[in-house]
This record gives sequence, structure tokens and C-alpha cells, in this order.
Amino acid sequence: MTGARFDRTPAEQGLLAQGQAIAEAHPRPAGRPLDGAELRAIFRALAPTGYLASTLPREAGGQGLSAAEFCALCEGLAPGLTLIGNHSVQRYLQQFGDAAQRARFLPALLEGDGVGAIAMTEPQVGSDLERMTTTARRSGHGYVIDGEKTWVTHGLSATLIVLLAKTDHGLTRFLVPGDAPGVRRIAMEPVGLRHLGFARLAFDGCEVPAEWRLGGEGEGLRGAKAAFPIARVIAATQAVRIARAAVAIARDYAEGRSVARAPLAGSSLVQHGIAHLSARCEAVSLLCRRVADDLQAEDVVATASAAKALAGELALDACRWTEDLLGSTSLEAAHPLATLAGDARMMAVVDGTSVLNHLVVARRLLPVRGGAA
Repeated sequence: MTGARFDRTPAEQGLLAQGQAIAEAHPRPAGRPLDGAELRAIFRALAPTGYLASTLPREAGGQGLSAAEFCALCEGLAPGLTLIGNHSVQRYLQQFGDAAQRARFLPALLEGDGVGAIAMTEPQVGSDLERMTTTARRSGHGYVIDGEKTWVTHGLSATLIVLLAKTDHGLTRFLVPGDAPGVRRIAMEPVGLRHLGFARLAFDGCEVPAEWRLGGEGEGLRGAKAAFPIARVIAATQAVRIARAAVAIARDYAEGRSVARAPLAGSSLVQHGIAHLSARCEAVSLLCRRVADDLQAEDVVATASAAKALAGELALDACRWTEDLLGSTSLEAAHPLATLAGDARMMAVVDGTSVLNHLVVARRLLPVRGGAA
């Protein structure tokens, strides 16, 4: 893998600024998910940047963003609009959809008029997809889907769902319109990232035509692992932004507070904490950029996992340390740090927990048969 760059290209700087401007223009609501209209307004604002087509080649409508450029744009959106987007839906449509499917569903997603969602995780199943219980059985000229999915990002507002279900030939992807009969949405109450509209989706005799099957039967996991590195480095990049925001709150508090007539910012304990967290932010940020610069590297799965693990831990540590510094000041639900702390807890789990990602790194360093994915 190539060495890390210590500076951004002009294109990356511009995309970072665009992300920040969009996040500032569309502040997320406090304590509730973005509704469909709010989400589509954000997507329409993002469409010209290439964000919605980031996983597509130029000939399919993409704007040719490099991974590093896309990460810079994602960094600018955080922490306000962390993890917003439906890139995997576009990627699956482009890679595995036929011409009719792409023509029907892609334009709305790329223009920001549609909201995509991925429905894979099930209650009591987690990442062990072989234990999945959602089924798609053949019926006439299509399939009947029964089962339940959970932790579906944008599940409350999705106009198109990419669903993973079991057929007689194995795990298979399907395209399910959000308003299809037999689809029921149940709102979830996460500790953080509430703007993402997480939902449980229940499928009760949901009928879909055979032409909405995405790829062949038994090909539901095809291409899934290839997306792990970019997904993890994006999550890591945005987790670092959460950490930086927490450190900024700590710095502002210390500069405006006095204890025993002495400025809190002059305390060596406070100085050490802020300096240490800031240094960790810089180090993990450089690791993220190193991963994004060379997604084809032989060790990219391990380094992306390392970045995600370190960034998730950093976000938690920064929020906890700042909570200790602020004391009761930070305990009100409306305090910005409360939002960051909830988001940090979520980011520590999204795209693999620290334990899982450390195991991926260990498998690279100590190769044995089997191991984490």
C-alpha cells in the first residue's frame, strides 16, 4: 500500500467544502428522523456533487469521483448528516440489474427523487446470513416474500428496497418498491443517528414479479464483500469527524471556564486530554486517507478494518472524555454533545464492531483457516 498523503488535492478540498455547505444548509432535526421530503431535498442538493452516483462508472452516470474524493465529501457531511445516502442500492442495480431494471429505478435514485434502502439484517441473526429466515417462494410468475428485516437505514422513507431473502437455490436479492402491498414499516428508536430513519420492515405475503429479482437465484452475496473496504473507510472518516466535534466542544468549554479563578484551559490535565485526542484524530484521519488512496492494495481489507476499529473507539473516547470535562452540563438531551455521544455509540457498531474489525486485522497478521469477514 502506498504511503499516506499529508495534504488534500484541490478537488478533495472543494468536495469537503461542498459537503460542509450542504450539511449546514440542511441541519438535521433534533431527536427524530428526516422525513421523506427532507431526505429527498438533501439528496437533490447532493446530486450535482456526484455523491449519489459515487459507486457508478462514468458511462453509467457516475462523475468519476475517486475514493479519496468521495471520502472528502462524506467527511464534510459529518457529523450532521453522517451515513446519509443510498449508494449500495445504485451499485447493486448497476452491477447486477438488467437494462430494464436500471432504466426503471436508477434515474430517480441518481436525481435525488428516490430513496433506496438495503434490507439484509434480521432480528437474532446479525451478520450470520446463513441463518436468515426471510423467504421468497415461487408463485406463478413471481415470488411471495415473508419475513422481517431490522436496522434498515432510511427504512421509513425508502421508495426502493433491495431485499435479501432465501429461495430454493439460496440467498437472492430482490427489488421491492417501498409502497408494495405486504410491506409494513416499524419505526425504531436508536440511541444515535436518528436522522437516518431506521426501521424494521415486515414482509407479509409481499408479491414481486420475477423480473424484479436482482441477479440469479443463489447470487445474493455476490459482490458484497468487495464493498467492505470503502464502506468501512467512509464510516471511519465520519467517526473521526464526530471525535473532532467532541474535542471542539471540550476546547470551547475549557477556554470559557474558570476553576478557582484560574482558566480551565490552563490545566495541564485538560491540555493533555485535548492534545492527545487531537493527535489521535490526525493519525486515524491519515490512515483513512491512506486506505482511500489505494483500494486495490493487497492488504486493503485489513487496513480498512483497522481504520474503522480505531475511528469507532476514538469517537467513543472523545465523547466520554468531553462528558467528564463538562459534567452535568452535557447531560441534557438537547446538548450537542448528547447527540454526538449517541452517534458515536452507533458508529462503533456500524460496518463491524471494533472486536470484529480487530479480528480481520489479526487474520491478516496471523493467518489461520476461517475467521471474520
